[in-house]
Amino acid sequence: MASGDLFRGFLLRFSMKKDQHVRMLEKFEDKRLNGGKAKTQIIMDALEMYYHALESDSGRGGDEAVTVREMEERMEQRLVQFRQEIREDMAQYFFRMFVGNMAGQPAAVFPTRKAGQEEPGENAAADISGMPDIMDKIMDWSEN
Repeated sequence: MASGDLFRGFLLRFSMKKDQHVRMLEKFEDKRLNGGKAKTQIIMDALEMYYHALESDSGRGGDEAVTVREMEERMEQRLVQFRQEIREDMAQYFFRMFVGNMAGQPAAVFPTRKAGQEEPGENAAADISGMPDIMDKIMDWSEN
């Protein structure tokens, strides 16, 4: 067998104009970080981890690193889910409000009585000065 059959080489170049390349080159050449491994073995380990993450459904398994792209996709999915939940809640709210109005029940939720406030008697007038929209609703109901 010729030596060409046993090995296949490739060129790995670092650009000194790119900060990321310079940082990786410094780490690549630091013997303390290499743990005594040959540079070829470090590259093989990195490639193996990268392709393993791609093959295992976008790195969703366990302790694997999550890329920025995957994180953006997950956040977009959460946002879509959140929007759907809001739509459902609003639809339920408007349905209850619509059905309540048809049944003649007020849709507005009135504030609860605070401790120390007296309950008005039968002849006492209710103070609705803090609720301007109530008068509009009363006028609408009286016209019908």
